[in-house]
Amino acid sequence: MAPTSVLLPEGELRVARCDMLDKLIAVGDGDAALLYLYILRHGGAADAKAAARALHLSGERYERAAFTLNQLTAPVQAPEADKPADAPQYTTDELRRARMDDHRFAAVCESAEATLGRTLTEGQLRCLLTAYDHLGLDAGAIIELLAYLKKEKGTVRLADIKREAYQWADMGIVTAPDAQQYLARRVNEKPLSDAVYRALGADPAQPAPKEQRVCRFALAHGFPPEAVELAVRRTDRHQGRRSLDYTLGILRKWDAGGVHTVSEITALEPEARAAVGQTAAQPTDSATLAAWEQDWAARVRSHRRKTEE
Repeated sequence: MAPTSVLLPEGELRVARCDMLDKLIAVGDGDAALLYLYILRHGGAADAKAAARALHLSGERYERAAFTLNQLTAPVQAPEADKPADAPQYTTDELRRARMDDHRFAAVCESAEATLGRTLTEGQLRCLLTAYDHLGLDAGAIIELLAYLKKEKGTVRLADIKREAYQWADMGIVTAPDAQQYLARRVNEKPLSDAVYRALGADPAQPAPKEQRVCRFALAHGFPPEAVELAVRRTDRHQGRRSLDYTLGILRKWDAGGVHTVSEITALEPEARAAVGQTAAQPTDSATLAAWEQDWAARVRSHRRKTEE
């Protein structure tokens, strides 16, 4: 049979984007391609259980296919530390005149030199002017940012200033009052965010940009640390390695399903229930557990007793 004979001239039409088809062909994932066709056939809306049943996919194969599709359709983002590419390339003369002619920017520079304990380099001056002139952070916000980095990290690096400035701009934190409110919230969330970073296997003192992204998603959508840890264990089981993209995909899937706590997740997914059971079976010194960990362990034990009964 010639390949062209499958292009039937009659029947209802659905239009597929060529760039998406190219991506599917490139990854060579048959399950993801089938799922894409199923979603396309149903006008972009598809129930997960119905799709898995119709395509004869196990829960694990469906999850892998859905994760692949999510990755292929996710917008491509520039690295957080140096996006976007269209930032102005200030000349040495422009940097000098900005510091001499704008008293607010001059105050930023003086504060930065006090924080760093040395005269600003041209690269540091360029970074500060980018935050002030290009990203739109006012002088007060930048001074708050520098003080925060000094307190958190001790040694303030150029990469830290750049990354934090872009993140603040993305979140709309551009004035001193905005910065103060945000930092106060960060202080209140720190015990919880530290617990999330530990669940991710990250260093709370020096989290990588991708670890920060997963942590922000977990906190913003109400995932406690134990749910993040459950997602990490599932990632290890399915991928055989640490993959923060896969972990984030799991959290997004759970959020879309309206489940966030371990009890909600285990009630919905037998696989997660088994994973919690395996963890609960391991002996743990309760004296070393944090309060949330003790509460989690107690809930797991209670759930197991009810299941056995």
